[in-house]
Amino acid sequence: MRKVKISILIFFFFISFIFAQETGKYLTGEHLLEIHFLDVGEGDAILLRSGKENILIDAGNLISGYKVAKYLEKMKIKKLDYLIITHPHPDHFGGVFFILQMFNVDKLYDNGQEFSPEETPDFYRWYEELFRQKENYKILKAGDILSVGEWELEILWPPEPPEFFPDFNISSLMIKVKPTITTVNGSFSCLLAGDLITPAENELLRRGKDLRSDVLKVGHHGSDDATSNKFLQAVSPEIAIISVNKDNIRGYPAKETIEKLEKAKIKIYRTDINGNIILRKDKKGFTILTEK
Repeated sequence: MRKVKISILIFFFFISFIFAQETGKYLTGEHLLEIHFLDVGEGDAILLRSGKENILIDAGNLISGYKVAKYLEKMKIKKLDYLIITHPHPDHFGGVFFILQMFNVDKLYDNGQEFSPEETPDFYRWYEELFRQKENYKILKAGDILSVGEWELEILWPPEPPEFFPDFNISSLMIKVKPTITTVNGSFSCLLAGDLITPAENELLRRGKDLRSDVLKVGHHGSDDATSNKFLQAVSPEIAIISVNKDNIRGYPAKETIEKLEKAKIKIYRTDINGNIILRKDKKGFTILTEK
């Protein structure tokens, strides 16, 4: 009986170790990439990991930023190389009030969207003070490229000079994650659409941008004002990931968006259904792991 108990303990230890590897806790490998789409409820938060580098794109909302911080701690992350905010909506930047007071961050980026702290709620003034007034802050625009080990983040939108609109979503950053050396990492790419909506999608199509990607983080939480048929056809993803909370007050994701994805035979993952979603890319290909 004692031998049986020991064997069972060894088995469960082995399984736990493998799961820890799969979730990225022991992330190793020079050419390995992980993209974690965090379940932050209403909003976005995406963690990219490659080698020793850690990048956070958006940080959840004002009440879920703490959850993002705890997730980073769980991943044994003590420092972020980049913290990127796609656009200044509270469900994307709210978590910075936790992150910047709990972690060291080398570089801060956002899209530079203009707003008047005097004419907006106080948290915009606080965001300005905590984020944009730092010496390591910089505005990103189309054409910029950030290096992440053997990978790069190519900024596709907004263009320069920036054209800002009353609807902040039109100026949301769109980021394409792709390998620096395709002979090593293949042609895999992941398109992070932020909250970009149809008018900006149409302009990207008009400019002939290469949007093709294996994975699409669906824009604006699956709203019906984003992910047009032409845009979806240009991206042609195998996988679509939607960051959204259960019983979203605005009805996201829209039924029309889900139907478009299903009609195109694109596999759909959702944070409200699947919890945290982890994409892992290595030399053999990519896999999707889910919490639920």
